[in-house]
Amino acid sequence: MATQHAILDSHIHLWPASAADANGHAWMNDPDFILSKQHILSDYTTASSSHPPTGVIYVETDRRLQDPSSSSLQTWAAEPIKELQFLRSIVEGAHGAEASNLLQGIVTWAPVNQGTAVFNQWLEVAEKTTGPKTWDRVKGFRFLLQAITDKTEFENLVLSDDFISILKSFSQREKRFTFDVGIDQRSGGTWQLETFTKVLEKLYDNVPEDKRTVIVMNHMCKPEYASKSSDSFSRWKNCIQTFASYPRVYMKLSGAFSELSNDASPVDTTDPKKLATRIQAWTDVVFDAFGPQRVMFGSDWPVCNVKGPKGEESWSVWIDVAEEVLSRRGCTEQEKGRVFNETAREAYAL
Repeated sequence: MATQHAILDSHIHLWPASAADANGHAWMNDPDFILSKQHILSDYTTASSSHPPTGVIYVETDRRLQDPSSSSLQTWAAEPIKELQFLRSIVEGAHGAEASNLLQGIVTWAPVNQGTAVFNQWLEVAEKTTGPKTWDRVKGFRFLLQAITDKTEFENLVLSDDFISILKSFSQREKRFTFDVGIDQRSGGTWQLETFTKVLEKLYDNVPEDKRTVIVMNHMCKPEYASKSSDSFSRWKNCIQTFASYPRVYMKLSGAFSELSNDASPVDTTDPKKLATRIQAWTDVVFDAFGPQRVMFGSDWPVCNVKGPKGEESWSVWIDVAEEVLSRRGCTEQEKGRVFNETAREAYAL
């Protein structure tokens, strides 16, 4: 059933064997966890072989950080620097020409929580570490906001003048950058989404449309799919509609498998029609608000395998679910082409 359109997968993660443990990623504290092993582009092309993508966008993987107050940036951010070196090796051909061509865009980590001076220092380090060819493919940044589960701490960061100033600067530099927003209704709380509506208000206030920073919301903001609460749904919907009211904000159709069950068990069906039905109330809101012009397909590989319905073959199920979602929406072939390819190309200025 997989789509006949060229696929640009807007959300994948990669790491070499050397980073596949708790030293590289604090969240890999269980060596038996399905993600606690190498995931490189050759593994991805195997997983996505049912409909090989023509390109991918890499998104940072929340590498382990040391205490920023205890040492220099190069020391406390040593793992994100290694991440950039790994990406450079791909772009410069160490994993073969096919892998280099496939990796069309990079959304890397940045310390947007450490103030303007540290952020600017990071930009210099990142550009020097990646070299010109890889730096050219760095299209944006992500700092995983969903991990901040204390409401006061979250608000103090994202509503601060420093944070807003850094995000504003993304669209005012010679090289423009996007910002990927990872916020999470189910694990973080609806308040994360509601707070971010205030961020956009501050970010775009008195800024002309063409000078506004492009924001890419990840994973439909991880809704509470399993919740029976109408309040949970309506608050999520209000936030999605507010995000969509700003033309420079885009949304990723991604990340559902890890959110569809509230326990450790995997998603209980591989039927794309049943899965599309399970998430239809939410996808309808997203498409009503953003339209196919500002929605992009992302697989969230290999995280899609964690509770995915076919384990390590879950990528092929998600592409079929996405195709089913678009067909139910009555999307034209041109609109499907937007979601599977062109929206991401536009948002990330590929």
